Amino acid sequence: MSYKIRHLVIENNKQAQEEFSKIKATPQGINIMSSKLFNLVLKIKDVDNRAVNILKQEMLSRDGEVVTCRESLSSCEGKSDIIIFGTKKKVYSLIEKIKLQPFGLKVLAQDLENFLSNYYSSGQRKFLNISRKSFDLENEVIIMGILNVTPDSFYDGGKYLKSEDAYKRIDQLVNEGAHIIDIGGMSTRPGSEEINIEEEINRTIFLVKYIKKNYDNLVSIDTYRSEVAERALDAGCDIVNDISGFTFDDNMKRVVSNYKASCVLMHIKGTPRDMQKNPEYGDVIEEIYDYLFAQVNVALNAGIDKEKIIVDPGIGFGKTMQHNFIVLKKIEELKSLGCPILVGASRKSFIGNFLNLSPDDRLEGSLAIAAYCVHKGVSILRVHDVKGTIRAVRLIKAIENQQT
Repeated sequence: MSYKIRHLVIENNKQAQEEFSKIKATPQGINIMSSKLFNLVLKIKDVDNRAVNILKQEMLSRDGEVVTCRESLSSCEGKSDIIIFGTKKKVYSLIEKIKLQPFGLKVLAQDLENFLSNYYSSGQRKFLNISRKSFDLENEVIIMGILNVTPDSFYDGGKYLKSEDAYKRIDQLVNEGAHIIDIGGMSTRPGSEEINIEEEINRTIFLVKYIKKNYDNLVSIDTYRSEVAERALDAGCDIVNDISGFTFDDNMKRVVSNYKASCVLMHIKGTPRDMQKNPEYGDVIEEIYDYLFAQVNVALNAGIDKEKIIVDPGIGFGKTMQHNFIVLKKIEELKSLGCPILVGASRKSFIGNFLNLSPDDRLEGSLAIAAYCVHKGVSILRVHDVKGTIRAVRLIKAIENQQT
């Protein structure tokens, strides 16, 4: 795809005005256009200004609108970000009209057509296939249970360093209903230090083998090192959960592609050592979207099938409490990537900071966020508390599926 296209979730005039301001629309235009929004609102970045003028006239003729900055309408040079809104029918009509137009509109027409096809199909996705398993998304949420075999993870560090304790934790996760068990051998909490690769391998691979020998659950390896991932995949692992989204180890994409494995591409700003040292964003959801957009394309270019890619906004990874709340509020916008969304907010510090609670007392906050995410279309939850989360999300699904 040549253009970055994102469906904006706008619920009121205030949110519309905020989005229009970001692309430097005039105050008069903001006031007029924020009052006549349709439900399909698409933000497109870096559009040729000559194309912007054509798009605006075409959408106006369809009783839709294109919002942009004043300069794009007065200058034929340069590029601008735009926001298109109209009904689904009107946008498809626009696509047909611009298919033979100049100034990059032919490419934009194809990109818009592909985007809408992916967006609506992903929104109506009934099943998600991971490895040999197929999940019914209409009636269930995929639960990824956490097993950290580390001395310094923020919540469960040191609990499962002994093999017998790790085995009991696996048995517990399975018995409580986890669909996936996510094994991590190196802490990535804020301020954490790296360990050597052999130590990470020694902590994790025997547990992958234990699960594969004794259970039918899917296994995920939580690592950003390709050597660890390859050893885990050799042992039967199904998913590589990379907090760096393939940015820390360039060889990771080749390993995942070669094994035809599923992968989780997460957003992170900085590294675990420094990510929480005053993280700043101009527009947090847009930066996360652009990052994941780029990394999804890195994965695709490496030969990884789109159906095997899962995206994660990286709650708590280079984000303040307010950033995390904004990401959760706007989580639906990540559906524009056309990939299942995973959220891992379980017992994290922003919950504790907001409620003034220690990690041991953050269960209710974690369940509240899990329920909210399910209602917003998140497909996978990475959690410490499997049993409680499953109970909460079953109720959400029952309410959503209730016939009126």
